[in-house]
Amino acid sequence: MLFHQRWNLTANAARPNPQGSFHYGSINITRTIVLENNAATIDNLRHYTVNGRIFVYPDTPLKLADYYQIPDVFTLDAIADGPSEVEGAPSAATSVVDADYKAFIQIVFQNPEPTLQSWHLDGYSFFVVG
Repeated sequence: MLFHQRWNLTANAARPNPQGSFHYGSINITRTIVLENNAATIDNLRHYTVNGRIFVYPDTPLKLADYYQIPDVFTLDAIADGPSEVEGAPSAATSVVDADYKAFIQIVFQNPEPTLQSWHLDGYSFFVVG
């Protein structure tokens, strides 16, 4: 006995994206950010850096500081767009990468370390290609 099932192709299926994300070759990338993590020892403590910056947790949550425009909680673009732009010794900062709304940004993760790194991205929309 053979049963034929009708599929509802409009429910929970991939939909065309008006921004063209299904046409990766034709997307106009406006910015490329290369994030490279490294290990650094400062005052006999091991820290991990991203493009030469050690992240310092602020006393005020970042979302609240941004929404209420509280000054001196975080620094925009304290992390360079690439590891080749980093000069000097690693430094500490509460850094946030600023980007244009709905811009197509290519983010490249580089890990020369022998350990696995995890990342959290927070923003409008992300498409993982790799």
